[in-house]
Amino acid sequence: MVGEIKKAGLTVYPMRFSREKFSPIGLFKAILDVRNAALEMRAGVLHCVSLRCILLGWLATMFGLRSLRVVNHVIGMGSIFSEKPKTFRMCLQKSLVSFCLTRAFQKPFAHTVFQNQDDYYDWIKLAGLSTKQVSQIPGSIEWQDVKQNERGGTRILYVGRMLRDKGINELLQAWQRLQAKVDNCELYMCGSVDPGNPNSFTEVELRNLSSSKGIFWIGRRNDVLDQMVKSDIVVLPTYREGFPKVLLEAGMTCRAVVTTDVPGCRDIVEHEESGLLVEPGNSHELYEAIKRVCLDRELRQTLAMNLHDKVQSKFTDEAINPIWEKLYRQIN
Repeated sequence: MVGEIKKAGLTVYPMRFSREKFSPIGLFKAILDVRNAALEMRAGVLHCVSLRCILLGWLATMFGLRSLRVVNHVIGMGSIFSEKPKTFRMCLQKSLVSFCLTRAFQKPFAHTVFQNQDDYYDWIKLAGLSTKQVSQIPGSIEWQDVKQNERGGTRILYVGRMLRDKGINELLQAWQRLQAKVDNCELYMCGSVDPGNPNSFTEVELRNLSSSKGIFWIGRRNDVLDQMVKSDIVVLPTYREGFPKVLLEAGMTCRAVVTTDVPGCRDIVEHEESGLLVEPGNSHELYEAIKRVCLDRELRQTLAMNLHDKVQSKFTDEAINPIWEKLYRQIN
């Protein structure tokens, strides 16, 4: 990833921060790294992507950067907001993060961008923000004309990190039932483990799953579009998202989608029109929806084509980048 960024002609400033292990000293070093990089490059805008970076950017601006303009780019609320806290410690952690995010969003010279409607309206209310302090700008994709390939409807693809709050357990339960109803049904899971996330599966667990007939964990791939073309249905049974790129890629490759009725996903997929939406955490609904799409070729084609047209018209870089350009002109 760093090599690709440098190849594009951008300068990379390393940040000493570990997602796997938290320490106050490591946090302080990361804050200094952000501050020093902004000072060295005489930055006019500090664009912080993801909750961790938003919090680091907020803390960094307290050290000599108070008047620096900041764009808080919320691409998702993360695992901490995807489920109700189950322990006092998790409840306390969520409350602390919410408090700090509120302060970051309220900071003078800061503008916060949310990708979906739910997060946009929720945080306006939670943090008491005015519409001048926030924007909603959806994610986008660099459009490519991908060669479409009609298949038999039995290869299912999941793309994403291998996290429990992505609905992996429900997907596995649904797939086990599908095997008895759909001949030659296969499940391919494309994505990496995340050692820094407590909800992540381990490599050992995933290798054990892959020993079962008809299920394949193929790890993180650079050929996601090719994997989609080889598949029939893209499934994302997540508990919550920002604006999932995988659904945009499914639309570009003209693949039918089954996903959950949660923030982010429902901003892209309209139930029964451009995909099927199911209740998060409900393996039975997920099973019924996937089975329906597998066995109904006409439905599969209709959903795929409608999603393809929607992504092409609304969520390409060509459509979204001018909105970002306008925002940058306004805050400067």
